[in-house]
Amino acid sequence: MKRSLIAAKLGSFVMALLVAGCGIGTSASVTTAPRSPADAAASTASPPPSVESSTHVLSDASDGAIGITVTVPAPGWSGPPGGWAMEWLPAGFDPPAGAGIIAFVVDKKFYVYGDPCDWRSTRPDAPATTVDELVAALANQSSRNPSAPEEINVGGYSGKKITLHVADDARFRDCDGGHFSTLGVAGEDPALYAQGRGEIDEIWIVDVNGRIVLLEGGYYAHTPQHAVDELHAILSSATFD
Repeated sequence: MKRSLIAAKLGSFVMALLVAGCGIGTSASVTTAPRSPADAAASTASPPPSVESSTHVLSDASDGAIGITVTVPAPGWSGPPGGWAMEWLPAGFDPPAGAGIIAFVVDKKFYVYGDPCDWRSTRPDAPATTVDELVAALANQSSRNPSAPEEINVGGYSGKKITLHVADDARFRDCDGGHFSTLGVAGEDPALYAQGRGEIDEIWIVDVNGRIVLLEGGYYAHTPQHAVDELHAILSSATFD
């Protein structure tokens, strides 16, 4: 199972992966299935554009969304300006050595599944409405081997981050819809699901003037350390408009 980081659009905002959710090729391609089922029609056979500048607009604040700008410390990352996602071009976001980033801006409407495999029957009735509620729900998701939440400050706004894992022996084909899913949003289930087994998902969540911004960075045990370091630098550099 694969997904595109570049072709996603969710409700009034575009998603494409910061990604890390869940092989290797000589260049990234968007012929894979997108992270969001609603975005399948947006996929193309063309490689995503490479980031040409050290300053990259992850979100252009269109349709009332929060603008997000990041600094890219090294070449090798791709993503359309304003496309809500980036991926590491040498390997894309796929296992066993890919990396990516995706951004979500949702007004208090994140639904964290109790079980990422049996996600249809474990979708909560009420969404997480604060940073703390969202982190707590992620920490309690079954089979994710979560890290302890950490306090963060990104772009002058406080929040928390947590690292989740996909087991090396996860059986995606046995999951609802074939997706190992982290969360949904209003009108979109699932909205974020894994690219492959062994995926490591760092989820950074900040409150920007009462609106939750979720940045997910994903990678694998075999992702080169410099790519992981670059991913962390990109996430840490985010500013919000």
